[in-house]
Amino acid sequence: MNLWDLYLHVRIDILKKNLAKFKFIFFLSIILLPLFSHANDVSIDKNKLQLYFDSIVSIDSIIPENARTAKSLGTVRQGSGVVIDDGTILTIGYIVIEAKEITIGLRNGKKIPGRLSGYDHTSGFGIISPIIKTELKSLKLGNSSKIDIDQPLYILPSPLKGSGSIAKMVSRRPFAGWWEYYLDRPIYTLPNNQSWAGSPLINSNGEILGIGSLFIADAATPGIMSPGNMFVPINLLKPILKDLKKYGRRKSNIKPYIGLSSQENNGKIIVTRVSQDGPSYIAGIKANDIITSVNGNLVKNLKNFYKTVWSTGNSGVSINISVERNGKELDFKVKSVDRMDYFIKNNSY
Repeated sequence: MNLWDLYLHVRIDILKKNLAKFKFIFFLSIILLPLFSHANDVSIDKNKLQLYFDSIVSIDSIIPENARTAKSLGTVRQGSGVVIDDGTILTIGYIVIEAKEITIGLRNGKKIPGRLSGYDHTSGFGIISPIIKTELKSLKLGNSSKIDIDQPLYILPSPLKGSGSIAKMVSRRPFAGWWEYYLDRPIYTLPNNQSWAGSPLINSNGEILGIGSLFIADAATPGIMSPGNMFVPINLLKPILKDLKKYGRRKSNIKPYIGLSSQENNGKIIVTRVSQDGPSYIAGIKANDIITSVNGNLVKNLKNFYKTVWSTGNSGVSINISVERNGKELDFKVKSVDRMDYFIKNNSY
């Protein structure tokens, strides 16, 4: 089972446990329907919208079989990206991380080779650049902190990957992923666009507000079936963009990476996978261990777990992790690393 299959399995399991709440779906639809009706009434300048598509590209990546992310994310990946300046294309990082080959598809049908220019695991952003000098039209970065609940938004994948759609922001709540990933205020939208990966979320002025990251089964409210998407807010890019373009990675606030996947279940943090040759693997932590404390502090959910680990210091710091295994309490000292140093670097980078 790969990373995304596991994600869907966990989310479906949660939804099944909340079947009693589904009676509120009708109530929810009554609330949301006027919003989408209002959006459809907004006069859209189709010519302007078509111009925005000139800045959207398709991305196809080939990843070597020995890559760290090959088993969880696959060796053939695809999605979209958006040009943010002449020579820089922004996308979601999991499409291109560890890629040995990147192909960029332009709206006119032309295909050009690309390379990975930068990646940031904390936000999830990735940037790529054409290897062949190409004139590209860019879109401006907007302000993801200023999105009105009744504001029409547009999800714009490359036409080579899917169709664009109108959407509404329905939530700004925290998200914790089992791959050592946490966002305070991602953007949740309805309805779902099946070509979300790397697609920009823009406003009517053509400003980028976020980049598509995930399908979310309960976008509107936790536990309530409301299929939608999650976008990484564009404001998270602004402080690190110069570093990504110059160094290929952020140069400050580098969170410690310990190399494990986990999920929370009834107040327990259960290790589901330990990354081969990663910090936790070297320390001796195993799948199915139950994490009980970090540096002596009890942890009961992913948010608490991650924030406690990250509060220890920057990458390279040693972290004391206690686990329960077969009824016994075990203590481990995990020497963290910078996740960028854990990935395989290819010629495209």
